[in-house]
Amino acid sequence: MEVKIRQETAKTKVSRTLHYSPETAKVIGELIAARLDEWDETVPVFCTYEGNQLNRHSWGDRIEHYCKKLGTHIVPYDLRHSFALLFLRQGGNALALQRMLGHVTLEMTKRYVALTNNDLKNQHSLASPIKRLMPTKKRVGRLN
Repeated sequence: MEVKIRQETAKTKVSRTLHYSPETAKVIGELIAARLDEWDETVPVFCTYEGNQLNRHSWGDRIEHYCKKLGTHIVPYDLRHSFALLFLRQGGNALALQRMLGHVTLEMTKRYVALTNNDLKNQHSLASPIKRLMPTKKRVGRLN
């Protein structure tokens, strides 16, 4: 389950392959099943209500419409930043994130991520080398 992003359509002008989960595949399948019967396979998966390819303006307009209904404000770019932060919080690798975002350097990827003190604390508890150095104590139960 992967999608290839062509260089000419990528925001960063870097081609890459993105992988997606079975859960995402299921939702995309449901989206495709809900399409109009007269639409064929040439109509993009993510399209306007007329079946035209979304561009950054139509996508932004759609998000703005839903934000007004929800009483919030986000822009499409916020979704990219949120993905980056959540990916790392779930244990994702920073170098893998760099490739997914199509960045040439980690410096650019760092601009997407504003880790909190709590994020750092959680990462330390997960990956601290001291855990390997110190023996774990196991409590022995009572003998009858």
